[in-house]
Amino acid sequence: MSDDRTAPFSTGGFFLTQLALMVPFLNIILLLVFAFSGSVNVNLQNYSKAILIWMLIGIGIALVMGVFGALAAGGISAYLDNLSTQYR
Repeated sequence: MSDDRTAPFSTGGFFLTQLALMVPFLNIILLLVFAFSGSVNVNLQNYSKAILIWMLIGIGIALVMGVFGALAAGGISAYLDNLSTQYR
Protein backbone atom coordinates (compact mmCIF):
# COMPACT_ATOMS: atom_id res chain seq x y z
CA MET A 1 0.00 0.00 0.00
CA SER A 2 1.40 3.42 -0.95
CA ASP A 3 1.88 6.16 1.60
CA ASP A 4 -0.54 9.06 1.08
CA ARG A 5 1.90 11.46 2.75
CA THR A 6 4.35 11.21 -0.16
CA ALA A 7 1.79 11.32 -2.95
CA PRO A 8 1.96 14.45 -5.11
CA PHE A 9 -0.23 17.25 -3.77
CA SER A 10 -2.87 18.15 -6.34
CA THR A 11 -3.50 21.53 -7.92
CA GLY A 12 -6.95 21.58 -6.38
CA GLY A 13 -5.42 20.85 -2.98
CA PHE A 14 -3.06 23.81 -3.29
CA PHE A 15 -5.93 25.98 -4.53
CA LEU A 16 -8.13 25.13 -1.54
CA THR A 17 -5.20 25.48 0.86
CA GLN A 18 -4.40 28.98 -0.40
CA LEU A 19 -8.10 29.87 -0.25
CA ALA A 20 -8.18 28.79 3.42
CA LEU A 21 -4.95 30.70 4.13
CA MET A 22 -6.57 33.97 3.01
CA VAL A 23 -8.65 34.06 6.21
CA PRO A 24 -6.91 36.21 8.85
CA PHE A 25 -5.75 34.44 12.03
CA LEU A 26 -7.02 31.12 10.69
CA ASN A 27 -4.04 31.10 8.34
CA ILE A 28 -1.52 31.09 11.19
CA ILE A 29 -3.32 28.25 12.95
CA LEU A 30 -3.59 26.22 9.74
CA LEU A 31 0.06 26.82 8.86
CA LEU A 32 1.19 25.64 12.28
CA VAL A 33 -1.00 22.54 12.06
CA PHE A 34 0.15 21.74 8.52
CA ALA A 35 3.82 22.40 9.30
CA PHE A 36 4.13 20.38 12.49
CA SER A 37 1.52 17.64 12.12
CA GLY A 38 2.87 14.21 11.27
CA SER A 39 -0.16 13.12 9.24
CA VAL A 40 -0.11 15.86 6.58
CA ASN A 41 1.20 15.48 3.04
CA VAL A 42 4.96 16.10 2.90
CA ASN A 43 4.59 18.68 0.13
CA LEU A 44 2.01 20.65 2.13
CA GLN A 45 4.17 20.34 5.23
CA ASN A 46 7.22 21.81 3.48
CA TYR A 47 5.11 24.54 1.85
CA SER A 48 3.70 25.53 5.25
CA LYS A 49 7.17 25.67 6.81
CA ALA A 50 8.37 27.90 3.97
CA ILE A 51 5.42 30.28 4.40
CA LEU A 52 6.06 30.46 8.16
CA ILE A 53 9.72 31.33 7.50
CA TRP A 54 8.64 34.11 5.10
CA MET A 55 6.24 35.41 7.76
CA LEU A 56 9.06 35.55 10.32
CA ILE A 57 11.30 37.37 7.84
CA GLY A 58 8.48 39.87 7.16
CA ILE A 59 7.89 40.45 10.87
CA GLY A 60 11.62 41.02 11.37
CA ILE A 61 11.79 43.53 8.52
CA ALA A 62 8.68 45.32 9.83
CA LEU A 63 10.21 45.59 13.31
CA VAL A 64 13.48 46.99 11.94
CA MET A 65 11.63 49.48 9.74
CA GLY A 66 9.44 50.49 12.70
CA VAL A 67 12.49 51.19 14.85
CA PHE A 68 14.15 53.21 12.10
CA GLY A 69 10.87 55.06 11.47
CA ALA A 70 10.53 55.92 15.15
CA LEU A 71 14.13 57.12 15.27
CA ALA A 72 13.61 59.21 12.16
CA ALA A 73 10.39 60.69 13.54
CA GLY A 74 12.17 61.55 16.80
CA GLY A 75 15.03 63.17 14.91
CA ILE A 76 12.70 65.21 12.74
CA SER A 77 10.71 66.24 15.82
CA ALA A 78 13.86 67.36 17.62
CA TYR A 79 15.04 69.26 14.52
CA LEU A 80 11.70 71.07 14.16
CA ASP A 81 11.61 71.88 17.86
CA ASN A 82 15.14 73.28 17.65
CA LEU A 83 14.23 75.23 14.55
CA SER A 84 11.11 76.72 16.15
CA THR A 85 13.00 77.83 19.28
CA GLN A 86 15.79 79.33 17.20
CA TYR A 87 13.49 81.81 15.45
CA ARG A 88 11.42 82.99 18.43
